[in-house]
Amino acid sequence: MKKELYLAAGCFWGAEHFFKQLDGIIATEVGFANGHTDNPTYEEVYTDTTGYAETVCIQYDPERMPLPTLVSLFFQIIDPTSLNRQGHDTGTRYRTGIYYTDRKDLPVIKAIYDLTARRYDKPFYVELEPLKAFYPASEYHQDYLDKNPTGYCHLPITLFAEAKKYKAFRNVIRDRLFALQDIKYRDFQAKLVPNVNPDLIIGIRIPALRQLAKELAKDPDIAEFLWELPHHYFEENALHGLILAEGKDYNECVAALDRWLPYVDNWAVCDTIKPKAFGKNHPKLIKDIRRWLRSRKPYTLRFALLMLMTHFLGDDFKPEYLDWAASVKHDDYYVKMMVAWFFATALAKQYDAALPYLTEHRLDSWVHQKTIQKAIESYRISDERKTQLRAQRLP
Repeated sequence: MKKELYLAAGCFWGAEHFFKQLDGIIATEVGFANGHTDNPTYEEVYTDTTGYAETVCIQYDPERMPLPTLVSLFFQIIDPTSLNRQGHDTGTRYRTGIYYTDRKDLPVIKAIYDLTARRYDKPFYVELEPLKAFYPASEYHQDYLDKNPTGYCHLPITLFAEAKKYKAFRNVIRDRLFALQDIKYRDFQAKLVPNVNPDLIIGIRIPALRQLAKELAKDPDIAEFLWELPHHYFEENALHGLILAEGKDYNECVAALDRWLPYVDNWAVCDTIKPKAFGKNHPKLIKDIRRWLRSRKPYTLRFALLMLMTHFLGDDFKPEYLDWAASVKHDDYYVKMMVAWFFATALAKQYDAALPYLTEHRLDSWVHQKTIQKAIESYRISDERKTQLRAQRLP
């Protein structure tokens, strides 16, 4: 697979040479982007009257060079607070910018852009626009530093050596995951999630995965990983969710969950996520739970029910929440099992309110029977009540 992105990072000689060193870059071409004349020459652009910026067209393999990583690396070689200047080069032709050709790429680019901008307390002078025009420069300028190794470059030469050794953050994380691999646990985990390809399970115990998530949540480069969906391995998806759960800003957490939840494809990943931001934000959370309950994605539904069960069967309980859970109709086994789990927990915490859903047969027959089974297995329900529940079994 091949994609492209156009990056203006000051003088295009050095910028092109930097990107060429990176694994996953298929081809580069220097030229002029987003001006207002036709077929400009280098000499015309040099006058700063054409509106063009010196730009590198980058063709890349997103499997080897993820878009979030590419954008992050771009920000590492520019001064985004410098207007129309990079290094000793000045003029509008040396302005910085990201010019995209696929609108689907914009949310990813914007996320890294915004995250980077928040790190500065100065004005941010990086254009972010669709590509409007691009004209290649003459052959003299293509691969300039390959042809002229001692030629001028505004970038430190050490950057090129670092670029050759650079490993995408996704691959750094993957290395750390495999370092935690437990083969026996992998085989055990595969039996618990039969709908997941065993080849996609690394085999990492949850405590180790949680600890890694806590460490990575503090890493400034983690946004690259979080904007890379879908993930390949079972544990990468679980790690993603666990990192989101570490966030303390409620709105940011929910926005990230809305991106991640559609890619969850098993109960084990779904059920490990307990966002810290939810505890003190129940008024907001109940609205988002209501919204997630309207989804047809099975694990978005399961997550919504899990959050309703976790946060709203105690002090903030309202009888209507039982109606919300009872109204969930989905053929997926793990959704129906979650409804049964919810009502079994409700019987432990809100017995009088939940019991009529059995005595009046308000639940699907399968869910009805599973609810009783799970409630009878619970140590939180008295023997007397378990006797009452056994009487509600269907023939």
